[in-house]
Amino acid sequence: MTALMTAVNRNNVSLVHQLIQQGADVNELDSNQDAPLVMAAYKGYHEIVKVLLEAGADVHALDPSMKATALHAAAYAGRAEAAKVLIENHIDINRQGPYNGYTALHDAIWQNNVEVVKVLLVANADLSIRSKEGKTPLEFARSKNHKEIVAMIEEKMKD
Repeated sequence: MTALMTAVNRNNVSLVHQLIQQGADVNELDSNQDAPLVMAAYKGYHEIVKVLLEAGADVHALDPSMKATALHAAAYAGRAEAAKVLIENHIDINRQGPYNGYTALHDAIWQNNVEVVKVLLVANADLSIRSKEGKTPLEFARSKNHKEIVAMIEEKMKD
């Protein structure tokens, strides 16, 4: 594991700053092929997400197994603050994962992460994108019986 990834995993913001100042590559993958930005987003370390992005972290970095973005990771793990930071830094909010076709919104719905769904809806996530199963976010929320999310999406569709 790289020193930077160790600092990210420990949520050590000051060490992340220090390592970057010493020339650490914010896009260097660790031995598991994990990107620091994706890991920080997944863990919800939004301050580290900010620091990494300010230092040039690639918002297009993908996780090694699902080939999903940092926003997918934040959405799946229920990390609303990290999702906000990523969206503010122009991550592709509607990018689909290559295996299941899920957008970050699908991932948030899958895990019933209401706060992340709110963030994504405010950011105008595309409600027409279908997963590989053919489900829009609304259809997916209905299939999961996530009534609060269904209501939120239906309200957003009225706008």
